Amino acid sequence: MELISTTLSTIKRHRIQFSISWVICLVTLFILTSLGMLKLVLNQLNSSTQIPLFTTKEIQQLQQYYSERLTASAIGLFILLLIFFGIRIHRQRKSAVSMRQLIYSTGLEFFLGLMVASICLILLYTLFEPAFESILQSFYHQGLNQLKELPNFRLSNGSSGIAYSIRSSLSFELSSTTMLDLFFSSLFKSIIFICFCLCLLIGCSRLIYFGSIKKNVR
Repeated sequence: MELISTTLSTIKRHRIQFSISWVICLVTLFILTSLGMLKLVLNQLNSSTQIPLFTTKEIQQLQQYYSERLTASAIGLFILLLIFFGIRIHRQRKSAVSMRQLIYSTGLEFFLGLMVASICLILLYTLFEPAFESILQSFYHQGLNQLKELPNFRLSNGSSGIAYSIRSSLSFELSSTTMLDLFFSSLFKSIIFICFCLCLLIGCSRLIYFGSIKKNVR
């Protein structure tokens, strides 16, 4: 209870910093969720139509393209969290609370910011679903543009039959319910990853702090 009380009082005294932290989490969640969702959408598109829209090689290339950007975003997020976490602790280390409590309080503050960002992203997706799908469509087409000699259509019988557009709207290919399921699945994975990063930062901060104490005692 004391930790929660300390964290809430810190948020009240530093509302701007808290706002910055959850906005950063919101932007990060959006990027990670969008890229993760594209990988799920790609698999869904290839299995939802009567014919595969992509060859095995094309699937691998697209998955690699999105995975590389997802990995780069994840690394960038961790570095950003590390910098912001360190700045917050450095600015508040002269406060009355102990360093141990300060580390946990700062970590809890980030967790609360993550929860606020998650709720905001869900509300934004619900209220502005067409805009979100439009941004997702843009990312999707960027991935398709990386493939050379990719046709605009696939024919159901190879050289004849029904033509399936590869570059058609995602909302046309997938139902709103399916898109919502993919969104929550990707969002959940993104939240788990950010929570893991925060736990790692808290654990590393504790090790560094206790290591410095032992060094000073010696």
